[in-house]
Amino acid sequence: MNFQELSLLVQSLILVVIPLSIIHIDDGSERRFGWLFYSSLAAALVSFLLTMAQLIYGVSTVEIFSGTLELNASGYILSLAAEFSTLVVLIGSQNQVRSWSARSSFISLVLLTLLGVIYLSFASNVLVVVTSWALASAATYAISMIVKDPKSVDGGIKYLIMGIVSSSIMIFGFAFLVSTTGTLSLLDPLPSSPPFLELALIFLVVAFSFKIGAFPFHAWLPDVYTESDRIVVSFVSSVGKVIGIAALLRVLLALQLPGSISFLSLVILSLISLGSMFFGNFVAFSRRTLSSILAFSSISQAGFLFIGYATLLTSTSSIALAGIAVQTVAYVVAQAGLFLFVSYVERVKGSDEISALNGLYGANRWLAFSSTILLVSLLGIPPLAGFWGKLFLFEASANYPILLVLGLLNSAISAGYYLVIMREIFREGQYTKVESTEVDGVHIAAVVTILIGILAPIIFETLV
Repeated sequence: MNFQELSLLVQSLILVVIPLSIIHIDDGSERRFGWLFYSSLAAALVSFLLTMAQLIYGVSTVEIFSGTLELNASGYILSLAAEFSTLVVLIGSQNQVRSWSARSSFISLVLLTLLGVIYLSFASNVLVVVTSWALASAATYAISMIVKDPKSVDGGIKYLIMGIVSSSIMIFGFAFLVSTTGTLSLLDPLPSSPPFLELALIFLVVAFSFKIGAFPFHAWLPDVYTESDRIVVSFVSSVGKVIGIAALLRVLLALQLPGSISFLSLVILSLISLGSMFFGNFVAFSRRTLSSILAFSSISQAGFLFIGYATLLTSTSSIALAGIAVQTVAYVVAQAGLFLFVSYVERVKGSDEISALNGLYGANRWLAFSSTILLVSLLGIPPLAGFWGKLFLFEASANYPILLVLGLLNSAISAGYYLVIMREIFREGQYTKVESTEVDGVHIAAVVTILIGILAPIIFETLV
């Protein structure tokens, strides 16, 4: 057993044993909560450090567990994005989760989701994709309704129904793919004249687009983001998104598509990209609450990721891969931090209207700066992580002027609502400073956003 296999095995054991232990140990006492919280934090941290160790050990592609997993640089980076976002959510949620009746269930499901995402990031077998998808998706559906208030349950049920639909479509897609290749492996070459491959491609893209929340498969997203508990949304909108991002990336990388089908892939993914960017941006303009603006901006951010997916099978594939990886890290870290920020604002002011931000700078300058950094990163301003992600994605689309120009246009359009939020943060008003772990989560997310911006060129060299 090599180092990579041993590390992944240790991660798997930790992320299974700790959640099961937490459920059985919690008795509702304050002392027990401290134990279960710090043990979950330690589990996520150890997983993060082991993934970092694997990445440092070597980024060459390695097949393990009889070829069912393929360890590579993009998988490591997606895993790190999910692991770090999990840490941010756990740290930021400590005060709020403490009083939940289902607190042990929440923490356990968070770790199980993380386990599913890690395996999806390296999956090279249909069965691994399906089982990892089922584990991570089922956990996020339960998490979305875990607070059990009417709004959370309503949004969670819509999420569950859409999830069942997308999972069914995914099964159909894999059925067509397996009938084409004659194998469950995603690493085996395709036959010279593959039947049903177009149908497999369409079904799988649609299924994973549901989970990513791309237009027009986004119907569940605004309801969950605006109605569910903000702590829950900070996890679902970050780590939950990596489920679809990783699954679609693994499938597209595995498929060596013939020319005509490769062009079909480019057209479909480009249409989803453009639709997501324009729809998300223009609807976000009409919203006046933070949660709603972030919900529709996340649809727009998915559109930028799809620029990378569209160009992943072209001559600029390595640049597109780097763009997807860096943009994913920038996006999920920012989402985790910003919804913790929304939770804090709503708890202090009783509302998440953007006018509720007035006076924040005067009351808590560090929080104002940290939240602004996350917004600026999503906008794509250098030298933050979001700038490099968009830069690599636009570079990958250089041979496709429509994607490039409209992508740049939408990046500029998004300034219209991100700058409005920043303006309200620095506007004078009455605000009471309240100590909270949510603020800690926002600060950590902002620091990492800056660090990723510094390290992005190194990540690019690793992937290209």
